[in-house]
Amino acid sequence: MIQRKQTVFLLLAVAALAAMFFFPLAQFIGAGDSLNFQLIKTESLVPDHTPNLSPYFNLGLLALVVFTMILSLIVVFLFKNRKMQMNLVKVCILFVLLAIGLFFFYYVPALEALSGGMAEYEIASYFPLIAFLFYMLAFRGIQSDEKLIRSADRLR
Repeated sequence: MIQRKQTVFLLLAVAALAAMFFFPLAQFIGAGDSLNFQLIKTESLVPDHTPNLSPYFNLGLLALVVFTMILSLIVVFLFKNRKMQMNLVKVCILFVLLAIGLFFFYYVPALEALSGGMAEYEIASYFPLIAFLFYMLAFRGIQSDEKLIRSADRLR
């Protein structure tokens, strides 16, 4: 059934990841340059200055977030196969943790070195944590459904 509580949690996780497209992840204000890091682009806050970055700099994080969102939407429609659904939610959790790690251990140090300043984390940097929470709640919901079905099968 699509109207289960884990479906709501999965859709809320997708919404949290989709909100990353509309808000900046971090700002780097330093002596060398001031940068605004978003999921889609990295732009300089200094007028008439472009950051010395590859046009594909954000592609890794962007691809990871988009793939996780698509996988989450696929998981919603696998309600008849709960074991596969649980495994794919685990993969979504892994991808969200990879996105968090990629952001904090690759993008932040690289942009801090480029700008010469420290990172000021914006609201979108917390959205993957919110998505992680929703994925955990969805996993618990799927797990409880699986236990309920097993107990019903035992009674037959």
